Amino acid sequence: MWRRREWSGPASPKGRLARARRLIAAACVLVAALGGPALAEDDAVSLAKQKSLTDTPDGPKEQLRKFGIDVDVWITQFEQGITSGAINRTARYGGVMDTFLRVDGEKLGFWKGLKFNAQYEHYFGRNVNRQDLALLPVNVAQAFIERDGYHSALSMTLTQEFSEQFSVTIGKFNMLTLAAQTPLVGGGGIETFMNRSFALPSTGIGVNSPESVADRLIIAPPYLLGGVAALKTKFFDLKLMVADPRNALQPRVIQRPFERGIGAGLMLTVPVEIGGLNGFHTFRVAYSNARGFDLEDIGETARIAQLRGITKKGYRFVSYAIQQYLMQSATDPKVGWGVFTLATLSDGNPNPVKWSVVAGLAGNNLMTGREDDRWGVGYYHYRLSPLLLSGLAARRINRRSEGGVEAFYNFAVTRWLRLSGDVQIIDPWNPLRARASYLGLRLQTIF
Repeated sequence: MWRRREWSGPASPKGRLARARRLIAAACVLVAALGGPALAEDDAVSLAKQKSLTDTPDGPKEQLRKFGIDVDVWITQFEQGITSGAINRTARYGGVMDTFLRVDGEKLGFWKGLKFNAQYEHYFGRNVNRQDLALLPVNVAQAFIERDGYHSALSMTLTQEFSEQFSVTIGKFNMLTLAAQTPLVGGGGIETFMNRSFALPSTGIGVNSPESVADRLIIAPPYLLGGVAALKTKFFDLKLMVADPRNALQPRVIQRPFERGIGAGLMLTVPVEIGGLNGFHTFRVAYSNARGFDLEDIGETARIAQLRGITKKGYRFVSYAIQQYLMQSATDPKVGWGVFTLATLSDGNPNPVKWSVVAGLAGNNLMTGREDDRWGVGYYHYRLSPLLLSGLAARRINRRSEGGVEAFYNFAVTRWLRLSGDVQIIDPWNPLRARASYLGLRLQTIF
């Protein structure tokens, strides 16, 4: 009979070390297999270059694409440990399975411009989130579907492209997947940075609630129900998103959409070329008329029993981001590395984060033969609202703003097999805890 404990793996340090060794050994075995004599040289080259393990020439996936159906399965495994600074030094093994379905309606016999996308995620194992007393999850890919919460999530969107310049998309959006499309820095926690500050920056328009006052307060729902209108021109890209500001992972959002208000965001991206190198400047504003917990009332201990009824209407948020290539491939302008930065500012009430800044270097390794490798190093700081900090202090809960650094290297064994090493150092928002450090391994296989 299946039991949860079977997924969690051995609890002893030797058991956790053995899992890490097995993860690395699996990658080494596949490397050896690709270079060994068992495969003909041409077959080995073809296997190494194909997009996924099962995407063989004239195979089932290629045949399905002729009918407008594209399917991918990603399995990402994590072995991540807290080496210092937390209550207990611990390591956890777990992972996420992502299944993607993309349908081209025109090829399938419907009308031109119709697109359908679905993503199913399933969690397995465990993770170190919430074991460290940090504000931001250090493994965002496992932060929202997890052992003690939702085990899976399904996102679906329907797009109508009216022209090459204008399209409309409606449905349930996976914001981690959207963040993964960001130039240089990427997102989603699967291929680039693992910390939420880089992989899913705050949108500032989600609904906060009193029961989360002393927990993780970053407002950026990982799943949103709504619609996006996109306009692409030679000089700029413009997107307008209207969504329910609550986390669409909750069934009530699907059953009763927009019952607590509506959120809207406008994003303008302008391409800028400097010295022949591509760059992107993105300005975003967002507003929601939803009600959130009024941070001015945190310190009024006499009204603790009535906290659920104390609300403040309206979330306001602005951000500015830059991605600028410093080096680019001569054959593919999307391959290169450069600098990225993101600065955000909010009203500070009911938004619990007054401002934040993220900056670093990231991109591809441009050494010959290693162009598919990705790397990055970044710094973040989240400045919490003074109202939040003073209110918590009045209730004898001492907290502070949080900052940290992260670096990773993603080694492409093949295009469909990637092994990453990751290190993070964080000054947690709990001032009673020392600076924490984390080491992680990540193995991604695309089928």
